[in-house]
Amino acid sequence: MIWVITYIGVVLFLVLMYKYLTRNYNHWNIRKIPTARGAVLGFGHMLDVMMLKKNLSTLLQETYNAYPDVSMVGLFDFDQPALLIKDPELVKTVIQIEFASFSDHMTLNIFADPLLTMDPAFVNGEKWKHIRGMFSKAFSVKNLKFISLVAKYECDKLVEFIDKKFDKESVVDVNAKHLFSNFTAQVVAHMIFGVDGEAFDDFHLPESFRTMMDAMFEANVITGIRQNIFFSLPLVGKLLNVGFVPSWVNVTFTRVVNEIRELRKSLNLKKYDILQQIIDYEADNKYGDVVACYAFLFFIEGYETSSLTLSSTAYLLSKYPKFQTKARKEVDRVMDKYKSICYDAINEMTYLDQIIQEAIRLFSPVASMQKICTKSITLQGVDGLACALDPGDVVFISSVGIHRDEKYWQNPNDFNPDRFAKGSEGYRKHMYLGFGEGPRKCPGKRMAIVQVKAAMAIILKNYIIEASSRTVEPVKIEPKYFLTTAQGGFWIELRRLTCSYLSQKLSQFSMSNEGSSQSSNQSEKRPLSDYEDELPQAKRK
Repeated sequence: MIWVITYIGVVLFLVLMYKYLTRNYNHWNIRKIPTARGAVLGFGHMLDVMMLKKNLSTLLQETYNAYPDVSMVGLFDFDQPALLIKDPELVKTVIQIEFASFSDHMTLNIFADPLLTMDPAFVNGEKWKHIRGMFSKAFSVKNLKFISLVAKYECDKLVEFIDKKFDKESVVDVNAKHLFSNFTAQVVAHMIFGVDGEAFDDFHLPESFRTMMDAMFEANVITGIRQNIFFSLPLVGKLLNVGFVPSWVNVTFTRVVNEIRELRKSLNLKKYDILQQIIDYEADNKYGDVVACYAFLFFIEGYETSSLTLSSTAYLLSKYPKFQTKARKEVDRVMDKYKSICYDAINEMTYLDQIIQEAIRLFSPVASMQKICTKSITLQGVDGLACALDPGDVVFISSVGIHRDEKYWQNPNDFNPDRFAKGSEGYRKHMYLGFGEGPRKCPGKRMAIVQVKAAMAIILKNYIIEASSRTVEPVKIEPKYFLTTAQGGFWIELRRLTCSYLSQKLSQFSMSNEGSSQSSNQSEKRPLSDYEDELPQAKRK
């Protein structure tokens, strides 16, 4: 008798569980919205994401492509309905026109991720507006000139780092992401703290900035599981106290920031860097002591997506030498004019800007967006489909789906920087979402463009970029990572420019007077502290 009762209890439990897990499965049918095939009980459409077979952006792109003739598609994020919008006009509505109805982003567990409490991606309301003010101040023209100066200094060190490898090899075969992560780690360490990030050292110390960033962003199973828990299973994350940032990184980074602050306080020193501006901006402690949070935010804004963009840009230039040659000619012309990589020189490299925008179109580091409805609204597609959304409903946008849609781009899978030429009909707003759009667009865009263009310019000036057989073709997106990078990495081969080419450039430089040439050569090797005559002076109270 006991086994019969047990059997009935188990069956009843399974039936109730099934009913609970499928309670929303008619959600899209009732609203007459096409529903993506392949939902799995309990997981919805997210099983492959949770099993680390696909990242979310790949899943959304595949869903986007599977329904070419509709403006929206219904999905299930586990058991919760989520709407994928495909029509650029709907995208414009969600991220700009009706921003007030989609102003919030996901929140986080502040106990597991204390360093992310000031990240605009995870805060809302007045706090988000306060953070926007900090970014507006930090990325003024004055500060961008400072950032470009830091980038120039680190570009010289990047060349030295690469040239050391030529002592043993005639061709340097390198993982582009690893190479450029060293560069961006150096730039942000100098820009924020005024210190050497030691990323170009042969050995990265356990507590170095580069090591901390790798612990967060290196694509592997552990990182993939942690990021899936953070983005898809927030309740599990709170229960297990698992955050996006490893706990030791939270502790170490905060300690480093506090040590630098205490050192400056003891010396009564104010420096011209981002950290000092954060300290001054948050002097009233409106949200408590959040200096470390801001510093961390600037670090991750400048580190990961910029290195991803540099790696995909270098890879694409290795595959399309004619565009590489054209970009090199522009770099040489501009650098002949300014004699170095400076803010004005970077702004004048318009073709290089087109190349970077096109690389982002094809391999957007952030290839999808998630918006949360905050006010009831009905979205109307150009095909007549309409969907009523309530507060709390989730909307997905596949940036890469739109970027590679032949309805909006001619030969969308081809690399063609001329799409972004001034006056070109190949580019239309809201069909290019490389940095997002609307009030929530990427706050670090201008900083990213400065350091990406600086690094790519110095590479083109000194090396020929060639394709490497170590890149897995066709390129597949790494599934154990929430951003966009190639599975196995983007590999490139670097060769020094030929002697005849260098001789030609040297002869051009020899036309300038000897005195100015000597001055220019000396300036290239100065330590960063020697550049203070070109910046607002460091101050002592």
